[in-house]
Amino acid sequence: MRKSILNTLKSIETQLSKIHPIVDLFERKSSRSSNELRVWLAETEELLQQHHLAEASTFSVKRGELLTYYPKNKQYKRKEQLHFCSSLLTEAQKELWAVYARLSDTIEKAKVSIKQLLGVIYQTKQFKYDSKTDFTQFIQEVWQFCTMHEQLRGLSAQIQSLLTKTDVLLLLAEEIEIENL
Repeated sequence: MRKSILNTLKSIETQLSKIHPIVDLFERKSSRSSNELRVWLAETEELLQQHHLAEASTFSVKRGELLTYYPKNKQYKRKEQLHFCSSLLTEAQKELWAVYARLSDTIEKAKVSIKQLLGVIYQTKQFKYDSKTDFTQFIQEVWQFCTMHEQLRGLSAQIQSLLTKTDVLLLLAEEIEIENL
């Protein structure tokens, strides 16, 4: 079963926001910094696994690298470990950001297609929104029309290949301009 890209993006945003406190620990040369990094890597790995993203294995490997790291110079052990951890975090952040960018690009492609659909719908004058109507039901009717309409079916199928139905309905609700109906 496909997962919601919109929910995945929100989860990744949350993970990215957790980087700042880890960097603060590095800055303070805290002994907890490597443990907090390990926890963050494990959480990120689990998040990516839950959303069926293959990049989860990358975070598993990074967690393994951290667990097996042993400083070479005993005299500068803490400094060397902090440097290793900060490098590992930098790599991990770049990889997570790449996943985020790829998924954001998918959303943007879907939005462009949804705007094209809406442009045709505005021209057809097929729908008129009444404030007494349930907006969610109205959006579902618009989407149903798109999937059944002979001219819109192909574009609707392209959108469905990119996103789950829930994501499509959310984006449709976000992009629709009621005053154009």
